[in-house]
Parts: sequence; structure tokens; C-alpha cells
Amino acid sequence: MLIDRWRSYAVLAWILGSFHLQAATLPAGFAESQFGSNVGSSPTAMAFAPDGRLFVCLQSGQVRVIKNGALLSAPFLSISVTSGGERGLLGVAFDPNFTSNQFVYFYYTTSTSPVHNRISRFTANGDVAVAGSEVVRMDLDNLSSATNHNGGAIHFGPDGKLYVGVGENANSANAQTLNNRLGKILRLNSDGSIPTDNPFFNIATGDNRSIWALGLRNPYTFAFQPGTGRLFINDVGQSTWEEIDDGIAGSNYGWPTCEGSCSPANPDFRDPLFEYGHGTSSTTGCAIVGAAFYNPPVNQFPGSYIGKYFFADLCSGWIRLFDPATGMANGFATGISSPVDLHVGPDGCLYYLAQGNGGQVFRVSAIAAQPLNISIRSRVGIGSDVLISGFINTGTAPKKVIVRARGPSLQQSGVTDFLADPFLELHASDGSLITSNNNWKDNSAADQQDIINNQLAPPDELESAIVRIIQPGSYTAIVRGQANGTGVGLVEVYDVERTSASHLANISGRALVLTQGDVLISGFIVGNNSGASKLVVRGLGPSLAQSGVTNPLLDPTLDVRDTQGASIITNDNWQEDANQAAQISANGLAPSNRLESAVATSLLPGMYTAIVAGKDGGIGVGLVEVYNLP
Repeated sequence: MLIDRWRSYAVLAWILGSFHLQAATLPAGFAESQFGSNVGSSPTAMAFAPDGRLFVCLQSGQVRVIKNGALLSAPFLSISVTSGGERGLLGVAFDPNFTSNQFVYFYYTTSTSPVHNRISRFTANGDVAVAGSEVVRMDLDNLSSATNHNGGAIHFGPDGKLYVGVGENANSANAQTLNNRLGKILRLNSDGSIPTDNPFFNIATGDNRSIWALGLRNPYTFAFQPGTGRLFINDVGQSTWEEIDDGIAGSNYGWPTCEGSCSPANPDFRDPLFEYGHGTSSTTGCAIVGAAFYNPPVNQFPGSYIGKYFFADLCSGWIRLFDPATGMANGFATGISSPVDLHVGPDGCLYYLAQGNGGQVFRVSAIAAQPLNISIRSRVGIGSDVLISGFINTGTAPKKVIVRARGPSLQQSGVTDFLADPFLELHASDGSLITSNNNWKDNSAADQQDIINNQLAPPDELESAIVRIIQPGSYTAIVRGQANGTGVGLVEVYDVERTSASHLANISGRALVLTQGDVLISGFIVGNNSGASKLVVRGLGPSLAQSGVTNPLLDPTLDVRDTQGASIITNDNWQEDANQAAQISANGLAPSNRLESAVATSLLPGMYTAIVAGKDGGIGVGLVEVYNLP
């Protein structure tokens, strides 16, 4: 068990944790799943390696690894520790150059006398540590008989320095002296030496020059904000307040003179950014843990979460969200059995480590949005140069769709050479014709009303529309000009039954790609849920020759844009970015020709456009595809 302040809470939390089987209660639009199997009793901390593996520390000294969502059977490392009270293996951090040097750092309590906490570096060899590779980077002060208030969090800051949270070992006087490193945040070079620009370097002596901030009781967790480098420190209080402190070099946070904000104000101390009281409600607790800013490399949560700070309470079992801009916090999750650590993963999901039920990691994700209302716009020619759009109804249930073909109304968007009288066909996967339409008012009165009710009546009576309930499977919509007319046309597929167990996916459009405004444009809307949708978008040309196309676009380029028209991601040849190419290949979507384009991306709900053009003004038949990944 960690954090001595549990008192009566400790027993209650342990009992609840031992029998916790139910899922956490999350906001609407979010879901969780266990990540890997149970890691073992009394987990204390976790960290993601740059390659996506999750390393989990157990208080007893073992380090477990979750790789590709599965817990590996062999521990990465087993360290001999003293694990009574709040001692043990307490922190893990990866060297900023881990990819090349394979260095991993741990904070633990030694098993030999005199007992003290230690920061050591180990070298990884795949999924295990190299035997005998430990290099001690710093031995901290010897501990008293008190087994609590050890801190333990270690993280590399954006400056490449190693920051360490150290508790005051249940002696509050330690927090206010520069004569030891207890009750402090420390700052070290990766080799264990002390940076000369530390704030107390010229005041303290010896290893105490590593002190970066003081006046803390038990800074068990802290986190840096990606991008800004801002540091938030979670300091566990005694009997009244839990704190989120603004980590600033040289600061004194006031313990034990003040717990929470000083009253009256004391200019010598830095008050918390946020504090909450003790109790058992959804806003109170007894021990602040976990620290994670939502600034991931890939946004999986809605945009409103960006820049916010997740924190948890060990005893009350909740996760809350602090907004640095307003200084306010809101609830996020409840019903968690003894959370101890939080991290935002490389996939943009929130991961929490809980001690209950044998030690578990859970992955919280926003329920992914899905492509809706897809469209393809290009010049419509004759013969094989018509506009062809493919789409898939994926899932287990039939779905109602409305398909439209537009031409004349495009002049409202500045198109002068529009397709004057579009003709629309809907085909099954075997190529057979399901139905067709010339003018949308040729539909039955019921279908016309359905189109009107869904606010999808084409603006011009010469434009086409089809209402159809389709079974799961693949379909093709073809737009051609009535009486071999030519011009710019638009085909649109609307999902008008979004609660169905199926959804539209894997959309494509094929047409003759010319220059300037006559390129191939695919518009699509991501929506229906709050989370980001994982997509692969491709722009093909040369490989179409295998399908009998005689004039393929020889070197397609791809540009994905947001609703304001700003470019999000571009690509010329799909292998030019190794990371992108690996993701595309892993999903079985590698183009067959190196000159073809493809990107892998995650998009939050909104409107997007994928544009396929010919490099250096090349022309020919091109294909744009948007794949919705699970």
C-alpha cells in the first residue's frame, strides 16, 4: 500500500480493490478496456517506451511489460528492494535517447542497510534488461524508521534533465532545509551529475545542489506538459488539502508551514494552483496521484480536452480534469479501485494504473467517430471517364442511404463548366444495376418526401437522388452525363440511419484527373461519436492499369485538408515517410506502386477533403480512397 495518509481509508480501499470487478463510470461517449492482463499486486508507476511498450513497476521490485496489448510472461527486471510501507520500486523513466542507447531509469528503495532510495540506470535488451547493467546515478539520504513519504516519480524534462520527486520521510522539517534532499524536487543530468544552473547550486553543498524546488510533503506524482514544458506537481497533503503545484525552479511550496494555500498569504511560499479537501465524495479524497496533460501526438479525445490536466485520488477512486486556464476542475471517471498513475498514450487515449483486483491497466478512449456523408467531385467525361464512387456498408445490419448526383447547383460554388444533367446509377458488388435516377423528382412520392425530410433535396430539378436500404457489402455509384454530356459533377452518399449497427467505410472515387480545378476531390464528414477516427487515405494511379485503365495518372499526389481548407497532411510517394509507411503496411493498405500516395492519420469529428492531383501537372485517371480503420 502507498501513501500513509489512508488511515481508515486504507482498509476500505484495500477491501474495495480486492473485489473490484465493475468498470469505471465514464462520461458519455467514452469507453474503457483492460490493457493487458493483471500485472501483479501493488503496482506503483508506469511509463510508455518510445516504441509503444508500457512498462509497469510493482512495489515488490518487478518490472512488467505490456507489448502490443499483451502482458509479457517474463519480467523486464527484478530489483531487490525493501517494500514495507510506502517503500519499494516507485518510478520509471526512459532516456530521451532510448532508441539508440536503450537506457531505462528506476527509483527504488534499497534492500541493504542503511536503507535509502536510489536512482539507477539499466540497459534494455529487447524485452528484458541486460544482466548486471545497473549503474547507480544517485543514492539519496538514508531513511529513518518511518516507511512512508518516499515520493518516487521520475521524468525527463524537455531540457533533457532528470527530475525526481522525493518525499520528506514523515519528518516535516526535512522539507524546509537545503541540508538534505527529502521533501524536494531534484534535477540531475542523465549521468547523475548536477546541472550548474540548478537554482540552489551556489547555496547548497554536495549532492544537495541537485535540489530544484522544496517545501513538499510527498510529491508522489508529477508531469510535464508536452509542447510547453510546464511542470505540475501533485503533493499529497496530511489532514486537510491535496495540491496541484506549479513547478517553477527555486520555489518553496510551504510545507509544513502551510498545507494548501497559506492563510494568511505568505510571500515566501508558492500557493497551489488547485487544491481539494479530504472526504469520500466525487470531489474530495485523501491522496492525489496520477499526472497527465492531454497534449498527445495524436488527438483521440474531443478538442475540448486539449491542454487539460488529468489527476486522480487513490482513496476516492476518481479521475478529474483540471483546466489551467480557468483554475477549475471537473469530474471525468469514478468507481476506480485505488488508482496510482495516469498517462496519455501515443494513441491519444488515457491509461490508468489501478491497484485493485490484482493490479490492472485500463485504456480509456473516446468512442471513435465514423465517416458520414461522403462525396467525390471531378470532371465527368464519357466512356470510361465517368465519375465512379465506391463505398462499403460495414457491420451486421442494413442501412438506409441517400445517394445524390449534382451538377447545375455547383455553379453556386463558382463552377462554370458544371455537368448540366447528371444521371446516377447504383450498382451492387457484382456490378449489377440496383437502381438508377435521372431527375430526383422522378422518384416515388414517398422517396421524394424521404429526401425532403432529410433536408437532402437537390437544389436543381435536373439533379439526381436515390433512396435505398442497403445490406452490408460493397456498392458503386456512377455519375455520367445525360446524352453523353460532360462537365464537373459531384456524387454524394449520405448515412441517414446513424444508429444502425453498420456504418459507411472504405469510400473511393475514380475519375479523370486534369489540372487546376479539375482534380479529383473527395469530401467526407467524420462524426456520430466524439472520438477521433483512424483513417488511411490513398491516391492511386499507376496500379489502375492492372484494372484495364489505359491512361492512368502516373504520379498522383495527395493532400488532406480540414474544413477551413488548411492542409493537415500531404504525401507524394507513400514510402517517403518510414513511420507512415509502416502504419499503412500494418493495415494491409500498402499501394502496389511506389509512386502512389497514402497517409495514415486520426481525425476528430468534422469535415475534411482529400485532393488527388498529378505531380507537375500530370493528367490521367486517378483513384482516391478513404479507409476507416477499427
